[in-house]
Amino acid sequence: MTTDQILILALLLATLVALAAHRWRHDVVAVAALLAGVGLGLVPAAEAFSGLANPAVVTVAAILVLGRTLVGMGALDAFAARIGALPVGQTGLMAVLCAAAAFFSAFMNNVGALALMMPVALAVAARRGLSPGLVLMPVSFATLLGGMTTLIGTPPNLLISQFREQAMGEPFAIFAFTPYALPVAVAGVAWLALAGWRLLPETAFAAADHRPTFEVGHYQTELAVPPGSPLIGRSLPEVGDDLAIHGVLRDGARLFARPGAIVLAAGDILLAEADLTTMERLVAEGAVTLGTVAAPAEFVEAVVTPGSVVLGSALGALYADDRWGISVAAVARSRRRYEGRLEDLTLAVGDVLLLHGPAEQARQAIDDMACLPLQARPISLARRRPRLAVAVFALGLAAAASGMVSPPVAFTAAVLALVLGGMLPVGDVYRRIDWSVIVLLAALVPLGAALADTGAAAALARMALDLAQDAGPAALLAMTFVFTVLVTPVLNNVATIVVVAPIVVSLASQAGLSPDPFLIAVAVGASADFLTPFGHHNNTIIMGPGGYRFGDYWRPGLPLVILTGVILVLVLA
Repeated sequence: MTTDQILILALLLATLVALAAHRWRHDVVAVAALLAGVGLGLVPAAEAFSGLANPAVVTVAAILVLGRTLVGMGALDAFAARIGALPVGQTGLMAVLCAAAAFFSAFMNNVGALALMMPVALAVAARRGLSPGLVLMPVSFATLLGGMTTLIGTPPNLLISQFREQAMGEPFAIFAFTPYALPVAVAGVAWLALAGWRLLPETAFAAADHRPTFEVGHYQTELAVPPGSPLIGRSLPEVGDDLAIHGVLRDGARLFARPGAIVLAAGDILLAEADLTTMERLVAEGAVTLGTVAAPAEFVEAVVTPGSVVLGSALGALYADDRWGISVAAVARSRRRYEGRLEDLTLAVGDVLLLHGPAEQARQAIDDMACLPLQARPISLARRRPRLAVAVFALGLAAAASGMVSPPVAFTAAVLALVLGGMLPVGDVYRRIDWSVIVLLAALVPLGAALADTGAAAALARMALDLAQDAGPAALLAMTFVFTVLVTPVLNNVATIVVVAPIVVSLASQAGLSPDPFLIAVAVGASADFLTPFGHHNNTIIMGPGGYRFGDYWRPGLPLVILTGVILVLVLA
């Protein structure tokens, strides 16, 4: 082997060891490895950051945004509710989710299948009070298993088919992989449902905690009843206990009557008290609007401290709209009830202000008032249109699955459509991407390219497969599968096919064997990355939402790799 080949192999081995040690953040390790590759001359300096333009990186980012947006809008709550309401235990729930993920993946790109199933899995986890980490990895693995079974299920199968056409004059048929990969997929899904999820780290079993990182309590605010609101025609007692209405303004005058005699009408202003979750739900349903909020912007929370210059001031006297270009949408009063107009409320120590406006202007207002900003949390007080969001997502998914456009283009277009349609604030696009995962993937892409460019991958393939030449067809198939599985995480599944397929065809011909079983073994091995978060895009996508670390994947993944290899060799040999 050449010096460059030895150096790239040593660097990748050191990177994997560092990632597995969990002593440093995975993105820091990946960037350090990339810069080391540049310093050693293995990665050209001009291509050091080419990974940021890689289609896989763009796809991962877009799907993270789409998945979290659909979950946040409750777009798949009905479907998730049906699954979550099934009279089954944890094992049964895993079986349903994994079987559905594998089925969808058989007939569409497995990245698209995960994009479809991840919001459902997250919604089901929330409904059942489960941690997202308990469901996302089994679902991701199931999409990889399902994609193996058909020609269109995963890119490695398509590439292998193209290579077969070039080498042998005829491509694989659409269901040519099914007799061999279907037993693998069925056994794999059964493993994930019965035992695989039990091997996840303890953090995955922690009950989901949907509470905010700080307790604010109930906000006091003014809510407008818009035309078409489901509250129209209801009396105050019929509104519900989660929204406490202290008064109703109609045509600028306050209504005085028994609560049961006040029937709400369009245009009424409710002097109300509710927690943030209730306010978000009512606005999302179109039941109310915040009268003080007009333009799309961000929500920021800040607390009035003993040193705040606004102590003792009425909200209306702040003239927040004119002074900073923001509005005070609501105030939390630490259990001190207030039944008047919001503009007349006198601020006291401990009051929490819900400010609405451009982020920079809101921060300037907090500084000028000498208030204390609270830790940011996602707040959405806008009318949600889940059906339209699902339609946009479905169009993007159909475009990607049909091959009309590539997945990164299709999913990025879907994100843009949500933004232009007013369903996704631009600021939320960036907040919904786990940038540490994006950096990890983008930094490792050039290193994988260096492994191929230096010839190290091809040299390893020849050395490994030559060892099994005289061991018989079954051993040769097993060696093919094992080598493909090991090289895929650092080379990615597409590059693995390009490097390994020509070698195994030549080896099979020399041994007097049909190349087809070996090509299928390579295709399945390239899709069977159950060991790392970066060998396949799906595993990268779930890393952030599931809260996984590098070393979490091999726990359920290693037995699944062994099971996949054993069954595959048995049906191919």
